Amino acid sequence: MKKISLIYAFALVFALSIPQVAYANMAAPKEADIGSSITFENNDAVSVLSEVLDITVDGSEADIAATYKMKNTTDESISTQSMFLSPNIENSGVKVVVNNKDTSFTVKKYALNYDTEIRTDDWQYVVLTDDEIASRNEEQTVDTITFDMDFAPNEEYDVRVSYRYRLGGYPDYDFNAKKGVIKYYLAPAAMWKDFSNLTINLYLDKDMPVVTSSNLKFERLGTRTYQYISDTLPEENIEIVIDENWWQNIFSTLRSPYLPMTLMMFSPFILIVLAVGIFTVWRLRKKKKHIS
Repeated sequence: MKKISLIYAFALVFALSIPQVAYANMAAPKEADIGSSITFENNDAVSVLSEVLDITVDGSEADIAATYKMKNTTDESISTQSMFLSPNIENSGVKVVVNNKDTSFTVKKYALNYDTEIRTDDWQYVVLTDDEIASRNEEQTVDTITFDMDFAPNEEYDVRVSYRYRLGGYPDYDFNAKKGVIKYYLAPAAMWKDFSNLTINLYLDKDMPVVTSSNLKFERLGTRTYQYISDTLPEENIEIVIDENWWQNIFSTLRSPYLPMTLMMFSPFILIVLAVGIFTVWRLRKKKKHIS
């Protein structure tokens, strides 16, 4: 999951992107008043009955799988193009399964600017620019997985999106600067008609087995296993920071390339402390010998 803000990140959003002018499948502004954008529509037909999010950390990456139980609540057939948002997606690991069938998809990177997010009563859009601009600032990018869903009247089925995620932070370091950040986008899921029953399973590996911070309250179930359960969708996206435990930090400090320089810098003070300690012990022994 970097910070698991960060991390990771979910959203199935009812959207269709076209450069410069963006239109969604439902009623949208006829023209976007900002250049390149993606329009997100509130959906009054499809509900998310449940989501199970599995985040399995493996070294400097994580396998993330989001499984949604979705339902067409209308008496009409519905076809929609949906978009899943996440930072740091590794394209080679992406898989989409809709109603037990492998589904084709496209993956694209955009530059993201939350400051220009616009909301009204029935729609919103966030400015996303093309990947050429996104490549200049990796810190402000979002990856998108776009695919189609078809529902028969009142049909209910599972949708599963899985991918390989690069942890933020310093997960490849082998000394005490090491940490991993997992971010996952939850907020866009609010665009569906309803959302309920969220379960997040977090599985850490032996290299970074501790959750040091999280904006959601996870319960520890066992060794390196954590879980979060909610009946409703949290108002914020997920950001989780994982790290080594205390004894791993001690040993990784000894492997730090900065340790020799640090010891050299503080060596005069260390020598003074050692000298004072040795002198104090010598004085105490001499005094004890004199009394006896």
